[in-house]
Amino acid sequence: MSIFLRWLKMLGSATGGVIAFSVNSAIAQVIQDSTLPINSQVTIQENIINIEGGTKAGGNLFHSFEQFSVPDGSTAYFKNSGVQNIISRVTGKSISNIEGILKADGTANLFLINPNGIVFGRNASLQIGGSFVASTASSLNFADGTKFSTTNTQNTALLTVSVPIGLQFKATAAPIRNQSRASNPDGNTKNIFWQPVGLQVVSGKTLALVGGDIVLEGGNLTAASGRIELGSVAGNSLVSLNPTNQGWSLGYEGVQNFQNIQMLQRTDNNTKISSQVDTSGTSGGNIQIQGKIVELSGNFTRLISQTTGAGNGRDLNITTQKLIIRDGAQVGTSTRGEGAAGNLTVNASESLELIGTATTPFISRSTLFSTTGAAGKAGDIVINTRRLRIQDGAEISAESSGVLDNNSRKLIPATGKGGNLTVNAFDSVELIGTSGIDLPSGLLASTLGSGDAGQVTISTGKLIVRDGAAITVSSQPSQRYVYLGGVPALGKAGELNVNANFILLDNGKLTSNGQSGQGGNIALQVQDLLSMRRNSKISTNSGNLGTYGNGGNITIDAPDGLVFAAPLENSDITANAFLGSGGKITINADSIFGFVQRDRAELVRLLQTEDPDKLDPKYLQTNDITAFSQQNPSLSGVVEINSPDVDPSKGLVELPVNAVDAQDKIVAGCNSAQRIARASFITTGRGGIASSPKDALISDAVLTDWIALEGQDENPATSVHNRPVNQKQGNTQKADSVNNATQIVEAQGWVMDSNGNVVLVAQAPTATPHSSALNPASCPVN
Repeated sequence: MSIFLRWLKMLGSATGGVIAFSVNSAIAQVIQDSTLPINSQVTIQENIINIEGGTKAGGNLFHSFEQFSVPDGSTAYFKNSGVQNIISRVTGKSISNIEGILKADGTANLFLINPNGIVFGRNASLQIGGSFVASTASSLNFADGTKFSTTNTQNTALLTVSVPIGLQFKATAAPIRNQSRASNPDGNTKNIFWQPVGLQVVSGKTLALVGGDIVLEGGNLTAASGRIELGSVAGNSLVSLNPTNQGWSLGYEGVQNFQNIQMLQRTDNNTKISSQVDTSGTSGGNIQIQGKIVELSGNFTRLISQTTGAGNGRDLNITTQKLIIRDGAQVGTSTRGEGAAGNLTVNASESLELIGTATTPFISRSTLFSTTGAAGKAGDIVINTRRLRIQDGAEISAESSGVLDNNSRKLIPATGKGGNLTVNAFDSVELIGTSGIDLPSGLLASTLGSGDAGQVTISTGKLIVRDGAAITVSSQPSQRYVYLGGVPALGKAGELNVNANFILLDNGKLTSNGQSGQGGNIALQVQDLLSMRRNSKISTNSGNLGTYGNGGNITIDAPDGLVFAAPLENSDITANAFLGSGGKITINADSIFGFVQRDRAELVRLLQTEDPDKLDPKYLQTNDITAFSQQNPSLSGVVEINSPDVDPSKGLVELPVNAVDAQDKIVAGCNSAQRIARASFITTGRGGIASSPKDALISDAVLTDWIALEGQDENPATSVHNRPVNQKQGNTQKADSVNNATQIVEAQGWVMDSNGNVVLVAQAPTATPHSSALNPASCPVN
């Protein structure tokens, strides 16, 4: 089922619940210190903690606290007038535990800096008009070189009117945790999945958490059409702050080491509560994640940016050493409006892993995706990593999908194009297995409507697709939903392009199939080996009963490599069509083994049927290559095999099931219970049997001077007798002296010495044949 449609099924199925969270601070409170020229003033009125005073410098208002925590049910209210940035620091030793509300007047941005750590509890929320930056940095740096430090408070007499440009961390970087599930009464109370917004800024602004480990435990972050930044850094780091029309973007050029980011579920009263990060809006917002290991785990755990209107979406970027998405978690961009979805980019220097599915209360695959449900184009997905691993039914997909009509619950297919999926994995791409309900682990670019599907492009050292996994580009109608108004003319299937040193399909599939029109094309560039095992398929078929379409094209280019299939394992390469014409299959390989090229007439004979629905090589146990029309015998495709080891006119020969050991065919032994001597035929050298001793050697093969065999005429043009030897050492000895060497005598036979070694002898030994076997001279004769 489409990712977009799965979302629609899950909307409205909110889970609720809260948990208690213990922190290190004994009493949650706000206490000002006395480090500013004009100190902050804190007064309490019922459940309102009023924060006034502070030192103003231009558009910046500075506050300084010994402690800063807000208890549940209370509001910390920053009162200000006409400032751009409210900058607050904590100079004491306790963490900030925010269980209540942070509120500020006007459109000012709010900074909260506490190097001891920050915790946002289950009811924490924001009521501010600008952006919000929470950090465990030790100082906030400004463009004029000044610093607002939490540890060095002696220089605050010269507070700046300049803009903030960076967050400076000292030796350690404390963590930030978020469990907020609050519904903000001053704004949208639900995110795109009808879940509580948690910590939320107003539309178009930035919400940033920058510290050591960043952990979301059933906590939500929301910035509609805005920007969310999660940055996890180690000590002695400098994170840059760059002003944008959304508030702030963060840069990590000054960071040498990173820490970890986790988005997890928590359990409350046996209910799973997931974490969600959402920038959806009329134009989707930006999400930027930066950390050493980034992990998302659990059903409904999502990192989402969806475009709901005419504005184009913005990008979702994850930069990390290792990205792990497991147990139904999802990361993606989408559009359900006229605007395009944002692009999704993952830079994982070590690895990207997608693992598993969640089956309750709804099926949710661990997924990286970009999709369109309307007229807007789906975004592109780009993955740069060393190793990509997808297993247990997880998926990476770029789709042109659809939405469900509210009244009829029928599918309204998207008209926008699907996105492209590009994978650059230096070492390997592995797709392994299926989910518990046989959903294949996969890479997918597809269309369910009139929009064309995108392309899948893979560059890697090693591609492995096994145990039911698949890479698919397709144009197929939904099998789950009825179309409103009937199935439209579907868009074209995309293309699949792979460049790899080694490809292994072991019960795996590479397909680019279309329901109608032409099947998509598949192009495989293989350096060393393409191996197909256990019902593996490479296919660009098109059409089925009642639909017209031509088969696509398959090109396998392995000019220096081997294309191989194990015998009788039913692995096929097909470019068939049902009503239309078969496609074209081109194989360029140094060697190809284990396949049989078949036409339609041969399948009719072998399967003993003219039923076009059954004329499929999958019903044969052999490994077949076919390109024909199942319905029309006159619309055959083309199979072209270019290999120096293959004569296509004579067909391809299958390998024997049992290999033959050549050593068993060349045997000479003694009939002794104590010893069995075996001989073997070995040829070594540069690519074949050694040359005759009378053949001339090429010049670059000479390691010493040549010896003219007795009776052989010299060629003066090549004779070493006409050249001096060892000129660099001043040796004037003539090459004629080599003729004084011991005469070479041709061996006439061989004997076995006492150590079992073969020794060539000048005189042929006398041996008596026994039982038609050849016995060495040292063997006793019975």
